[in-house]
Amino acid sequence: MSEKPKMRLIGSIQAFLDVPILDPDERRRSWLLNVLLLGALIISASALLAAVAVDLFDLVSFSPQLYAILPILIVGVGLIYVINRFVSGRLACALFLLLVIAALSFSDEPGEVAAGRAQIPFAFPIVMASVILPPIASFAAAGASSLALAAVAHSAQLPIDPFPMLSFFAIGFASWLAARTMERAIRDLRVLNVELEDRVRDRTRELAESLSQTEAILASTADGIIVFDEEGQATVANPAVTGLLAHPAEAIVGKKFEALMEGQVSAENKETIDNLLRGEEMQEASVKFAWGKKTLSASVAPVHLESGEDIGTVAVFRDFTREAEVDRMKSTFVSIASHELRTPLNAIMGYTEMLNEGVYGPINDQQRGAMGRLLANSSHMLGLVNNLLDRARMEAGTLKLNIGDFTPSKLVDGVKGVMEMMAHNKGLELTTHVTDDVPAILKGDWQRLHQILINFTNNAIKFTHEGGIEINVYMHDADHWAIAVADTGIGIPKEAQQYIFEPFRQVDDSATREYGGAGLGLSIVKQLVTMMGGWIELESEEGKGSTFTVILPLTPPEADEFTLGQADTATGDVVHQTKES
Repeated sequence: MSEKPKMRLIGSIQAFLDVPILDPDERRRSWLLNVLLLGALIISASALLAAVAVDLFDLVSFSPQLYAILPILIVGVGLIYVINRFVSGRLACALFLLLVIAALSFSDEPGEVAAGRAQIPFAFPIVMASVILPPIASFAAAGASSLALAAVAHSAQLPIDPFPMLSFFAIGFASWLAARTMERAIRDLRVLNVELEDRVRDRTRELAESLSQTEAILASTADGIIVFDEEGQATVANPAVTGLLAHPAEAIVGKKFEALMEGQVSAENKETIDNLLRGEEMQEASVKFAWGKKTLSASVAPVHLESGEDIGTVAVFRDFTREAEVDRMKSTFVSIASHELRTPLNAIMGYTEMLNEGVYGPINDQQRGAMGRLLANSSHMLGLVNNLLDRARMEAGTLKLNIGDFTPSKLVDGVKGVMEMMAHNKGLELTTHVTDDVPAILKGDWQRLHQILINFTNNAIKFTHEGGIEINVYMHDADHWAIAVADTGIGIPKEAQQYIFEPFRQVDDSATREYGGAGLGLSIVKQLVTMMGGWIELESEEGKGSTFTVILPLTPPEADEFTLGQADTATGDVVHQTKES
């Protein structure tokens, strides 16, 4: 497909999915609903055509419910799309969830729906409710699914089993927790963006007013500034903009900006920037665009004389590369979090299926064990949320250390007690050792040290398939003690050792799919260790294992002696790779 038809197709799909609503949250939910409706329409229509085709050739005999449900589902999807676009997004979302629950209720024989494999899909509307409606709606969807299941069981004269309903509410709680956290993060990011746009706009106005009086401001500001005359030619370029655009001042002054963009900016961004420089009305106060390998933000304001006459425009450029990278990392996180949400939910549904099919018989210890696994998966999701909260508190500077006396042997014994079963299940040996020269009592934040060791040990077990893990506590020197967690696992490539302590980063995307995790744990560990006045040393070789060593002072810094801001700027001294890394 050539480029123009491809762009037209993409534009048509975007127009179909987009709903013109001012409220950004409602617009996002309506857009997500349209995505689901489009998917449901394609799947239902394909299933109906396939059913008709195989029936014509007597290949397979489909149940009568299928022929009744699929046309109703197709018509219902179309009506809900119209309601979503022209009436009410929330009403459309609620109707879609009810339609899905109703379709699932009649999708199979009543016995299979009430106590068989057909229970599993009922988790889908529960998870979706927290995405296309306010998060609390996941509980309403769990209730609706439970009522539908009870109604089917009653109509089939079967006993009503409470365990599927409990699992529905467990899924609803996990979905509510994840969606609520994500919506808060989105709102916070939106507030920060508004504040940033306001600052840039105010800065632009201030510079435009004072430009005719002094050029000192232009030379001292960190933002890049170009002043254009009425013909669109650059008349002034400050030193900062020459660095941003990678053009000397003489190559900028006297040129139109479109000539400077040649080979640096995409055609689409060129048009947007030209419109901005011409003073056309824009939805946003500034535009962001790729300039070579950088991402820049540009704001434009007219330059007025005291008489009110316009004599040109002033454009302010800002290096937005770091912020753009953060945005991309947040998008990556959304994808990873989605995967991490589905994984425990699949486990919940799997164990629920075993209970409902009577694999374990009447209620007994094995069934209780299965329910325990359900809770363990929910706990996994809660751990992910806790990591996010820790990260947010660190960035906000509100995380504090609780320094006190603790026994190092009890610290490692506690970690061993938590992680030993996990290691045993993989056939690994977990050993601990505290050397005699380590003081019997140390000072530090026991809870955070336990968190650090759990993280390193969990990773060691996760990435080790044979051999074992050793936790050693020893004196590094007269003023520092150390904890080393060594494994015989797959090791870490040399190039990955430079970034594995960055948030939302892992060795590669395949690690996320195979081993799970959001790439937050090591970044949190790094900042915790730095807050404690210590550092981390990493020694690793592919195929031979890794050793993470945390080195801490015997006398930890007080809370007011070491702030998070210092931790953030100390990246060069926090992690050291040895010569074998």
